[in-house]
Amino acid sequence: MAIAHTRCVGSDLFLGIALLACGIVAIESTRSVKEAHGEVVRDLQSVWLLAIAVALPPVFAFVAPIPLTAYKLLRLPGLVPYRRVFSAATVSLAYGLASLAFHMIPASLAGPFPRSGEHALTWTASVAVCGLLGWVINHGLLVVAIKLSDPAARIRHLVGSRESIMSDLLELSLAVSLTLVVRINPVLMALALPSVVLCKRSIMRAQLVSNARIDSKTGLLNAGTWQREAEAEFFRALRDGKPLALAMVDIDHFTDVMDMAGQSVRDQLIRDIAGMLRDQLPGHDLIGRFGSEEFAILLPQTGRHEAQRISERLRDHIAGEPIAIESGVQEGFVFRLTVSIGVAILNESRRALNELIGAADSALVRAKSTGWSKVYVLPDNWDGPNTS
Repeated sequence: MAIAHTRCVGSDLFLGIALLACGIVAIESTRSVKEAHGEVVRDLQSVWLLAIAVALPPVFAFVAPIPLTAYKLLRLPGLVPYRRVFSAATVSLAYGLASLAFHMIPASLAGPFPRSGEHALTWTASVAVCGLLGWVINHGLLVVAIKLSDPAARIRHLVGSRESIMSDLLELSLAVSLTLVVRINPVLMALALPSVVLCKRSIMRAQLVSNARIDSKTGLLNAGTWQREAEAEFFRALRDGKPLALAMVDIDHFTDVMDMAGQSVRDQLIRDIAGMLRDQLPGHDLIGRFGSEEFAILLPQTGRHEAQRISERLRDHIAGEPIAIESGVQEGFVFRLTVSIGVAILNESRRALNELIGAADSALVRAKSTGWSKVYVLPDNWDGPNTS
């Protein structure tokens, strides 16, 4: 019995080291790809940790994130140590508890190894549920930490966007598949390693590309990206003869607000206004930050009356939505902001995106000249500012 127990411990230790080695190879293979900053990093570490949680005793799952994090801090320059240590702690707790949960499932449903027939399906489903449990615990702790450090952070952008959900589903699928392979025969993990590395590189590069497109303070498209994507939509509308509208949105008297409130409050107000625009508009509309407190919205397949209706709805929603300051010396103070909106419609005199932008800017000037919280739609026969 003692010899059998020693062999069991030895085989567990060997399997744990092999899985950690694969995780380290994955880290080393993606060193050339920079990690995205300012968001939850999806590095596919859970692929190896779920296999450890299921195939080995729970203590391995609690301990495994420590060497992986230490190696990453050693080999990747520029990481913030205290953040990585906190992340390692959340991952350790998440997959340690997932391991405990899996080992509590009756052998008739799961057990150490998948058997044939229906048991293989219930075993795989049990692994998937435990992987989901680990994800929920890990991300739940991260969300709490993010909200404590930055109460104004938009959690939906970090963990609830379509891109992040698809990446997490891919990671869970890979983790369950690898765990099944490891339980069939640990040697087969060598075949899975290249696929995991390739997926990891793809996800990390996608995050970097996404970061390059996004304005970090608002989560909207930055000015350069908005202009490039709006150009493509503009020429598509020209080619197909479809209606197109452009709305320029500016926060009323925001310079006075900034002078009174300070930089941190200013950033939260801009972020909240951007969030209102994003939440109120259909998903196909191009919304970008176009200036300090100015936003550009391209409305494909939208004519004059619909563009005016959408703009008035945005104006009324923002005017009626109080914004409570969530941190700093003015915490709890409530702002009520208004916006002015200028709208221009694609027509025969506006055959380039810059012409449409200029027309919308002129409409915005007209809107602001008539008072606060106004919408002005430029007439079709407008041919430029009056210089007389």
